[in-house]
Amino acid sequence: MPEDTDRLRALFDAVATDGFTSAEAIHNCISECGLSIDDHRLRTMRTRLQAQQQRPIDQEAFTDIVRDELLTVSRIVRRQLVVPDWPEFCQAIRRIYDEVAPDRSGANANYIPILRDADPEKWGVALCSVDGQRFCLGDVDVYHSIQSVSKPLTYAYALSKEGEEFTHAHVGMEPSGRPFNDLSLLPDLRPFNPCVNAGAIMIAGIVASGSPDRSAREVTQDIMDLWTALCGGVGEVRFSEETMLSERATAHNNFAIAYLLQGRKGLPRNVDLHKTLDIYLSCCSIEMTASMLSVAAATLANGGVCPVTGVQVLPTELVKRTLAVMQFAGMYDNAGAFTFSVGLPAKSGVAGAVMAVVPNLMGFATFSPRLDAYGNSVRGVAFCRQLVDRFTFHVYDSLSGGRTGCKQDPRESQRNRKHRDLSDLRWALSYGDRYASKVRDLALTSMIDICLGDGDIEDSELAVIASTLEDIVGSPIEVSELESLARNRQAQALASAIPPFEGLVARLAQEQVHLDDNARELILESAFRVACADGEVEPQEHERLLKIAEALAIHAGVLQLEIDRFQRKLAKR
Repeated sequence: MPEDTDRLRALFDAVATDGFTSAEAIHNCISECGLSIDDHRLRTMRTRLQAQQQRPIDQEAFTDIVRDELLTVSRIVRRQLVVPDWPEFCQAIRRIYDEVAPDRSGANANYIPILRDADPEKWGVALCSVDGQRFCLGDVDVYHSIQSVSKPLTYAYALSKEGEEFTHAHVGMEPSGRPFNDLSLLPDLRPFNPCVNAGAIMIAGIVASGSPDRSAREVTQDIMDLWTALCGGVGEVRFSEETMLSERATAHNNFAIAYLLQGRKGLPRNVDLHKTLDIYLSCCSIEMTASMLSVAAATLANGGVCPVTGVQVLPTELVKRTLAVMQFAGMYDNAGAFTFSVGLPAKSGVAGAVMAVVPNLMGFATFSPRLDAYGNSVRGVAFCRQLVDRFTFHVYDSLSGGRTGCKQDPRESQRNRKHRDLSDLRWALSYGDRYASKVRDLALTSMIDICLGDGDIEDSELAVIASTLEDIVGSPIEVSELESLARNRQAQALASAIPPFEGLVARLAQEQVHLDDNARELILESAFRVACADGEVEPQEHERLLKIAEALAIHAGVLQLEIDRFQRKLAKR
């Protein structure tokens, strides 16, 4: 079949040079999109590639190597994984990581030695998409106790063993608005939710009561096995006896909570209080890394299916309930503010971990021991905030009516999106659409005014404006016409005694409420091209672009994405 042959040829050509490819070239293609050759979907191909050793691979051999896993290979080569521009996305993550790193505010938890003495300079970020694309920066392989990050998954384990009705007969589903270790209960004497200490202790009691003949350590091992499955076995889930003993020695408030629960609502099935607390404290003493937690978070983002193994670890309905609990109670008594600004289900722990979930897209985890007043990692929270400033990750970004602040959606290729936006604009302009004409005129005025910011406009700048405008509208403009427009803008500025650039910013601020994301981003990009026409982004140009972005209600972080992309293109020349 010719069409099938053409598609195979296109896949081969994407990894070939002069009619041949190699195992190394194929490995590099896989790695560039964020996957590993060890991916479970590439088992057969991996074996066949190993058999090739260093031999050149022609199209026939390539077809034989990939035929059993052709769909996965096609998605990799054609950049059709959930984050198609993976290297570019990773560069944005690196930028945020570097911006957050200098923040040394906050302090380690100090109630037990192992937390107090942890290196406060550790800083790591790990990501995993629902397609198994992974990226790590910094101290992502440092083992640390997961502490309260354990709570949502112990809750999930209880749901899977005892069901929703029995579980929530003992634990509520309400945000508390109180410190995590508060002794307050709901009017019906249940703990508020599974993420406050009272709720987590009650969940441990539910789990303990369901295994009366097994020790606390054996039950904890079951929960550790669940964590191993969630993280796809990418690392060993460990248990810290030192942490456990220290936790038990300082657990006075938790014992008070446990006795309160026993005296009020009663522990499930009259389970032993000490066994309950041992399970609770043991879960806090489980040790993992940020790299492992990111895969576990991606499993939750993927509805319970681990992207690394393809195994359904938890039922999707159960995952939905777990994420809901993380959403309203995961960040201690700062959960409301975190949801307001970040809008993602997340869970933190006092050892410095933050595990967050972007449903249907990815999971990520950060590690930094310095904590804020609420017990959340300072850098971890800052990273989350900056992430949603740049990308459409907030749970309500989809309700923005086309006004997200021009944040990017990493699910979509930026190249394809821009091509579509320009195609739509050109089509509308050809029929005289008023809105499209306004966008074109504002883009043209922005380019002229940013050049006039220093009082004059050069021939080289006029050439860049002409080229950019042609790229936008699809038809050329005479340089003489641009010169005339520039003179008119100068005359208007002189008549109003307002510098051209200040006038531009004021007009954009007035118009931005009538423009959607596509239009505002196009105007900013036009100004950006002119400002960077000399091959660098100078401080004055950067300041002007920031003012244009602010006037257009575009996040500064989004502008930085454009600058980073521009600088990477320069580096490749």
